[in-house]
Amino acid sequence: MHCAITKPIYNILSVSSYLWRSRISVNLMFIFFGLAGGERFIKSILLLVLILFGSCCGRSTALSKRGRWVAGPNVGRLDLLSVDFIDAQTGWVVGEIDPGGAGGVIYQTPDGGRNWRVVARSSEILTSVHFITPKIGWVAGHSGRIERTDDGGMTWKAQRVEREGEVLNSIFFVDEWRGWVVGGSGMVLRTMNGGEAWNRIGDPRIEDLWSVAFSSTGRGWITGEDGLILSTADGGNTWTAQTSGTSRALLGLAVLPSMTVIAVGEAGAILRSPDGSNWSAVESATTATLNSVAASAEIICAVGSKGTSLESTDDGKTWTVVSAVSSRDLNSIRLTDATHAVAVGQRGVTQVLQ
Repeated sequence: MHCAITKPIYNILSVSSYLWRSRISVNLMFIFFGLAGGERFIKSILLLVLILFGSCCGRSTALSKRGRWVAGPNVGRLDLLSVDFIDAQTGWVVGEIDPGGAGGVIYQTPDGGRNWRVVARSSEILTSVHFITPKIGWVAGHSGRIERTDDGGMTWKAQRVEREGEVLNSIFFVDEWRGWVVGGSGMVLRTMNGGEAWNRIGDPRIEDLWSVAFSSTGRGWITGEDGLILSTADGGNTWTAQTSGTSRALLGLAVLPSMTVIAVGEAGAILRSPDGSNWSAVESATTATLNSVAASAEIICAVGSKGTSLESTDDGKTWTVVSAVSSRDLNSIRLTDATHAVAVGQRGVTQVLQ
């Protein structure tokens, strides 16, 4: 590990080194640098050097604490469509149902994705899972299904009558009461009472909507087909279409702690907005479809088809392709910090950042 030293400091160190090698006494050094403040000057220089070394090496240490992706256990044999974690250890995953009629499964992990157990079963495809506490969470999926748990996923209560043909793709809550769901044919639903009642909001649209995320109770975004990005500043009462600059489907969405918003999608599309209003395309170095993106304070990760994984450590400005752990499609990722994340996908595949 190396730390760069600026030229002025290097010159001062060279003078000090020369004086020491020449066995000139400390008193003469005081004279060289000025009798009155010589000692204080030397101490100040040494302190500055220590600060520079500490700062530079500290940054290197912080970067070295980033985790690495490894293969996780196969969780069942069906496609996994969504994963969520409430902390670095506790998470849930949902997905497809058995075409033979055996239904689907909701899994839970207590150890960061190293082991998974069945906590509940489902008779419908579940496309999205979201928890706000270790006990309280929701799932959404096909036939307009929305269910809530208050015991960490062991039992679930239906909150919406099933509607044939409806597909819900993404669910997001900011607290125990306020949440949003988006789905096919422009559907946007909102609850203000924890899911007891869901009401359709926004102007009618025809595009399929793929992802929803909020940074507060008022500010939120939706992404969808044909490069669609919708934004609200009033909790979803009204939605405004934003200029994305792309016609590709935008499948994943993440709001960073810095309030930067990232959208990812078809053909390696990555869009970045530092203010949640103005969007620009970012080079992704891949043409693979990106299905999901997640962020922590230190790192952003995106995953997609054929095991594609990307990382960014500069607020989404640049991206690096990470060596694939699996060749199977990755459909969803959840990231809690720079060393803890889980991605899930095709035929039960999982991979773990550790």
